[in-house]
Order: sequence, then C-alpha cells, then structure tokens
Amino acid sequence: MTLGLKDLYYAVCTEADGVESYGAPKKMAEAMTADLSVKTADGSLYADDTLSESVTEFASGTLKLGIKDLTPEVLAELLGQEVDENSVVWAGKEDEPPYVAVGFRAKKTGGKYRYVWLLKAKFKVPSEKYETKGESIKFNTPDIEADFTARKKDNRWKADFVGTEDSKAAKTWFTAVPKPAAAMQEV
Repeated sequence: MTLGLKDLYYAVCTEADGVESYGAPKKMAEAMTADLSVKTADGSLYADDTLSESVTEFASGTLKLGIKDLTPEVLAELLGQEVDENSVVWAGKEDEPPYVAVGFRAKKTGGKYRYVWLLKAKFKVPSEKYETKGESIKFNTPDIEADFTARKKDNRWKADFVGTEDSKAAKTWFTAVPKPAAAMQEV
C-alpha cells in the first residue's frame, strides 16, 4: 500500500556494444499519478494429459504519468526534439525519442518509501488540451506515456526498493540509476 507519489526523475540511456549506461538523473516534473502496466509472455506445455511446464516472462510494459507540468526543454529531451538558441522547441515527424530510465518514490506507512526505477523506457508525444477559463477554475494537466522494455545485456527492466530515507540505497536513489550489487563490485 502506498500513500503518495513524488520525486519523478529521468536519466537518458545510451547504448554501446549492447551495454546500457545512464546520464545523471534530472527532475522530470511534479508527479500526480503513475500507472504501471506489465505485459507477460506465457507458455504452457502439456504432456501425459496434464500441465507439464508453465513459463511466464516479462515482455514489456506501459507507464502513464499524470504530471503537474512539463517544461518544453524536458519534453524536448524526452521526445528527441530540437531546442534552438531562443529556447523554441521544434517538433518534427522524424524525431527519435531516446531511451530513458524513469525513477520515483511513493510513501508507505511506518516512515518508509517504495523507490522505483524503470530502466529502459521510451516516451510518446502526449496529447494536449487547452480550455478557456469559465466561472470556476479548472486545471488542465498533461499525461505522458512511455513504453518500457528490458535492457539487452542483463534483461533487467526494473529496480524496486522499500526502505527509509536513511537507507543506503535511498541516499543515492536519485543521484544515479542504481546498479545490481554484484555489478557494482565488478566496477
């Protein structure tokens, strides 16, 4: 059970020789909602008139974020768009969004948080809605959606941790995309 959502970050992912690496995490926006759905590939093998083997594997997923606002510069980076010297963002039909890692945390009871990084996501151009002001105030906030997949080399797609803000993993959660403990010892 979670009680909130905050600290939405992203880090651009680059790949060289089949190995993904990440830039420094950057604040994306103020988070309102994060809907995460996962698709699995399932297989069943029957032998001697009974289920002999059953396999379920991660295939892909979708992340839909409700956010307070995205600056044009952040949106441009997430979508592979051009920003000129006058801070004008130029969107083109051949823009290629980069892969990014997406991190956030959600408050839990007992002073703990659930910390999450989705390790390889690609954002889609969001829909926009504009509306004239009426007699009451109505906020129009954007939603942005990303598809995520597993990394190539190690097939990992998510890092997930529950702990207090004083926990070792929590202290660096938003300063760098985490690496598995074994991988950290090899470096």
